[in-house]
Amino acid sequence: MTSRDRSGRTSGLVLAALLSGSAVLASPAAHAACATAVQETARAGEVLDAQTLRLEDGSEVRLIGVLPPQTPSWWKKPEPWPPAERARRALSELIASAGLELRAAEGEAQRDRHDRLMAHVFVLRGEERIWVQAHLISAGLARAASFSRHRACARDLQRLEDRARANRVGLWDRGRFATIPAADTEALSKRRLQFQIVEGDVRAVAVRPQWTFLNFGDDWRRDFTVAIAAKDRRRFRNSDVDLENLEGRTIRVRGWIESWNGPAIKVTHPEQVEVLARARQ
Repeated sequence: MTSRDRSGRTSGLVLAALLSGSAVLASPAAHAACATAVQETARAGEVLDAQTLRLEDGSEVRLIGVLPPQTPSWWKKPEPWPPAERARRALSELIASAGLELRAAEGEAQRDRHDRLMAHVFVLRGEERIWVQAHLISAGLARAASFSRHRACARDLQRLEDRARANRVGLWDRGRFATIPAADTEALSKRRLQFQIVEGDVRAVAVRPQWTFLNFGDDWRRDFTVAIAAKDRRRFRNSDVDLENLEGRTIRVRGWIESWNGPAIKVTHPEQVEVLARARQ
């Protein structure tokens, strides 16, 4: 990136509930159809990882809306990295011997560059439909993650993530996955190229011809910033995130940490931003 001017204004109990069909499965949000249409029904043949299924016909499905833990480059042990393995195992047990319903929202990309079907997946057990993404997040086995081409259901999944975080379930009981304060630029800089969730008070909003910047400190050369390209601002029109009126608000933003002077996250769509409150005085 080039420099520029930014001045201006699972616990065991929860996993057991997930797999037994008790408390977590009873959540109304977990049963939401999520305004998506059925693409096809199928049966899984194999779980490749905590986000990818291979169906009986050999095709592959990628779970959208969730980001399970990815094995870090520093993990050199022969056994799988525990956070990633817990998510993979839970997914395997959830879909075992069950039919699947694959759903996508109208207008969203249906396949990725590897020709994998991108879908919300529902497990069919008689008359019951269990939303896989919702249960991974409810059990603290994954974080909610949306993309500009896959935004359906993001707010539903974020609400479930909020509940898991408040209850310190799964990933949220471990410091590695904790939400990072925007003021902790040292911690953010160490997580460059990693997906992170950041919370802080917006000090100023700077609207420029090519970018809109949300500044979280007084020094734009080193403090954390959220950047929205001009081509992406259209997605915020008539959304629940009013970019130009975020000054003085406490927000939560999720995405990949980049280095642009200080640490930054590029935001492409409103579901990456949650407005939490008016900033503390």
